[in-house]
Amino acid sequence: MTVAIGDCAPDFSLADVDGFSHALAQHRGKKVMLSFYRFAACPLCNYAIDELKGRYKKLAWAANLDVIAVFQSPTESIEQFILKSRDMTKTEFPFTLLSDPEQKTYAQYKVGRSRIGRVRGVANACRSKECRFYARKHSREHGNKIEGPVDRLPSDFLIDEDGVIVDCFRARAINEHIPLDRINSFLLGEKSKRSLRNVHPEEIKKESSARNKWRKISQKALVGVSS
Repeated sequence: MTVAIGDCAPDFSLADVDGFSHALAQHRGKKVMLSFYRFAACPLCNYAIDELKGRYKKLAWAANLDVIAVFQSPTESIEQFILKSRDMTKTEFPFTLLSDPEQKTYAQYKVGRSRIGRVRGVANACRSKECRFYARKHSREHGNKIEGPVDRLPSDFLIDEDGVIVDCFRARAINEHIPLDRINSFLLGEKSKRSLRNVHPEEIKKESSARNKWRKISQKALVGVSS
């Protein structure tokens, strides 16, 4: 069954670059962008990371969003190709980087694969002079160590403070990620208003039910802590 808008985001626990366990539940109460990438050395993934990182630092809403990037690579590869290639440490990097070489969360979130999507993504990248130059330079300087399926399609999930998925983007090509305007709408609280016009009433009912479920869970947890 596909994970969709209105669902409670499935919790998970993965290792960060230091090997420490990191759970999605740790971000409860914050708005989260959960993004699934291919392997850490992937030139197109690194291009997308730098694009988002550049905008993230410039935009005022950055402090209101926790970005979690999941890779199908082991922790040492993430450290090498994402952090060391940029001369950055884990604390300096603005996003949480997680490793899932067994791809359990990819299966949990139904992150897809497509040979056609791989061909389409390479063709799209070749049409962009900037992306083509970046990819060649990155591969030449850092290599192109493939880990996991090369036909993995990126997916992005926008999750609200209650742990409910309010928007999701499933790429049809390996170079695609969620448009910036949808992230802006999510942070400004406009997504739910747009959903009321475009989503079937049953989906709205489903989202409301999911929110109530998480509120009850949170209340029980608080009672347990206080006692």
